[in-house]
Amino acid sequence: MTDFERKASADGLTFKLYRGEGVALLAFDLDEEQATDDFVGFTVEVKYPGANRWGTLHNRLHFDYPPTPTRTRTYKSTEAPFQKFRWIHVPTQTPDGEFRYRVSARYMAADGTLRTGAAVENAISLAPHTIEGFVNVGFTRGFASSQAYVTRFNNETGILPPPGAPSAASLDHDMTPFEEHYTWLGFEARRLILELLDEVEADPALTLDALIYECKEPDILYRLEQLGSRVRAIIDDHGEQGHDDSCESISAERLEAAGAEITRMHFGRQQHNKVLLVRRDGVPIKALAGSTNFSLRGLYIQANNALLFDGEDVAGKFGELFDAYWTVPKKFRQNPLSQRWWMVRDEPGSRVSLCFSPHADNALSLDPVAEAIEGADSSVLYSIVFLSQLTGRVREALDELMERSLFSYGVAQRTGSLAVKKPDGSTGLLPFAYLADHAPEPFKSEWSGNTTGHSNMVHHKFVVTDFNGERPTVFTGSSNMAAGGEKANGDHLIRIEDRKIAIAYAIEALRLFDHFHFRVKTRPADAERTLRLAKPPGPGRKTWFASYYRKGHVKERDRKLFAK
Repeated sequence: MTDFERKASADGLTFKLYRGEGVALLAFDLDEEQATDDFVGFTVEVKYPGANRWGTLHNRLHFDYPPTPTRTRTYKSTEAPFQKFRWIHVPTQTPDGEFRYRVSARYMAADGTLRTGAAVENAISLAPHTIEGFVNVGFTRGFASSQAYVTRFNNETGILPPPGAPSAASLDHDMTPFEEHYTWLGFEARRLILELLDEVEADPALTLDALIYECKEPDILYRLEQLGSRVRAIIDDHGEQGHDDSCESISAERLEAAGAEITRMHFGRQQHNKVLLVRRDGVPIKALAGSTNFSLRGLYIQANNALLFDGEDVAGKFGELFDAYWTVPKKFRQNPLSQRWWMVRDEPGSRVSLCFSPHADNALSLDPVAEAIEGADSSVLYSIVFLSQLTGRVREALDELMERSLFSYGVAQRTGSLAVKKPDGSTGLLPFAYLADHAPEPFKSEWSGNTTGHSNMVHHKFVVTDFNGERPTVFTGSSNMAAGGEKANGDHLIRIEDRKIAIAYAIEALRLFDHFHFRVKTRPADAERTLRLAKPPGPGRKTWFASYYRKGHVKERDRKLFAK
């Protein structure tokens, strides 16, 4: 095993641990002969680095609830085991050192008492840097619509301007009362962006070049203003963003007043990159890229990702991209930069390449994505915001996933006419959903995360294939992976062939899929009943875990894939 995936087994129980970005994926498998009718799930305990005693992960469901309206909303998994074969743990902090987990199979006697069966311990580091000296991946939480946000912040809507406010109100929004909210919601992506800007401010020898699609986040704009003449920025002016009263136009004026050099431009459509490039003495040394817009919604409402690359190999290519956009953007399709993939890391087990648009032939960038999906052996996991707008080979490859027995999960904001069921009856694709006014007990109603009329909550653009197989690959970046966008937008696409990074993106896909799956399958009628854990069934009745051991069932594939 490695420092980012570890496996341990004992007495018929297998426990596989995966490192994610600020999270851990725990996968369990139990020998079928141990999965007797009285098996009721898994207990998970954890020791944080440096701790000398076990804490217990909590479950929101229970077998029975106390008859009080003010009852607790979570229960220790020692008394309310997880009835799933995997779980994602999001620690409150990720200090240096290893997190030690103990997983136990739990069984229920006829009188309702619980006993412990096989138990396995395993440990892993969740250190925040993905690949030291090369790249750090960060995700936003995308959890403004979640039980966690209800519990922590009581569905606080003041993190966005009030309904009906003009779009430019974002730049005047007082963020001060909600610093804790923003830190939690923005998660590692926010930290990467703000720390990079603070690093540039602290070192007068550094300068910043920025490719900005949206500029609607007050703290980011303030930091850019503080850099003054050390900033060059290309800010999109396509459509409404070119209007005099747009956040982008106001930001451009404020930055120019602070001494920055600003260019407004677009291509056939948007300048859609979200890139920050740091130079020392004119030499590019760091580049931040990905899907995260520099906006309140991009960081605190939407599910997004950001990648911060260290070193001249990657930063140098983004530097060439910025210089080409800055000098002769209208001829970019003729620029060699737009006409091939650029290898920026080529090490055993870790290869990274970049592709820049607009370019004349969308197949250049998108065919490799389709080929990875078509050639996947074990799994395809993805989150693509505008899935309904995709045409061409990538769309066809994703459509065909619904006809394959391959394990695949997808989350999209807009699914359009895409099928959501696979031939075995399982769900392979989910649209965004949240628990509205009538949430089933013991859950609480959630905020939609929408006050401005803009409804996108899932803004990712990534595909990960065979994350724990022989050819783990991730495609991500600012590109929507749509044929038209590749021809008309300024964008970047990143291909990463690295198991550690593929695991991080796979966990993010699972996190979102599990989050929305419950909300999509919860029917309005569920509000009239209380959701409970399953007790051992009566004679002739199915157990809660029967489908996990049914040959060919998607849950059997799930159990075997993640614990293998």
